[in-house]
Amino acid sequence: MKSLKYGFFKQIPSFSAAAVALFGLVAIASPAKADTTVLCPSAANQAGAGSFTFTDVAGPLDGTCGANSAVKMDVTTETDYARLMWDSSVTNYPAGLTLGNLVGLSASVPAFSGQPGDQPYYMLAFTDLSDSLGQTANTDQILMLEFQTTTLSGTTMAFDPNATQVNLYDNTSGFYLEGGQPDTETLAGWLATFPLLGAESLQQVRLGIGLAGGGTDPESITVNSLAITTPSSVPEPRGTSLLLVTALLGVGLVVRRRAS
Repeated sequence: MKSLKYGFFKQIPSFSAAAVALFGLVAIASPAKADTTVLCPSAANQAGAGSFTFTDVAGPLDGTCGANSAVKMDVTTETDYARLMWDSSVTNYPAGLTLGNLVGLSASVPAFSGQPGDQPYYMLAFTDLSDSLGQTANTDQILMLEFQTTTLSGTTMAFDPNATQVNLYDNTSGFYLEGGQPDTETLAGWLATFPLLGAESLQQVRLGIGLAGGGTDPESITVNSLAITTPSSVPEPRGTSLLLVTALLGVGLVVRRRAS
């Protein structure tokens, strides 16, 4: 008995077979590449409000960042505040990072303690030169504040522009924008509403704890690293383009032979 597969392909016209081959070639083309930069917690700026402490501790990046590259942040009560901040002054902070080209964030957090409702959170700092958010001035620092129930998955604290919920806060004048604290959207959602924000520089990435609405329990977190992912600056390999061109030429030859 002849193979059904053989019989099927034998019945395909030459042009169709070439088209199927080309389709398969396109289908297996490599996905868009991305660059991931890992930053040292010990290089981040440290600040807070109320009662807080920072302690440099041994971490997995000690070999590249220096001894005690991880940072432990503690606040005495959950209403106090402490944060790490990475910006362009930090070695390897991605040049040209904008709200629109941020692919994702991932912090290694081996330890966190606090009440179940208290979670560490990201803050993305920028200015809105288009003055479209209702801030006091277009030079005000705006924060996209992560605002959702769960921010940690095991020991990973991820930020997904298409999934993580954030609100908008005028950090210069001290008030929430676009409906207030409960009004959240993903980064991608805010950019869909305000497209001009996509070109704004992501001036700072912050990771904080505390600032709860009430409570007297302490909070503590240890940060081993922060990874920032952006679109790859490396162009697609020439071999991929050459392979596609060769396949297209092959389709043309098959069509010509079929017609002659």
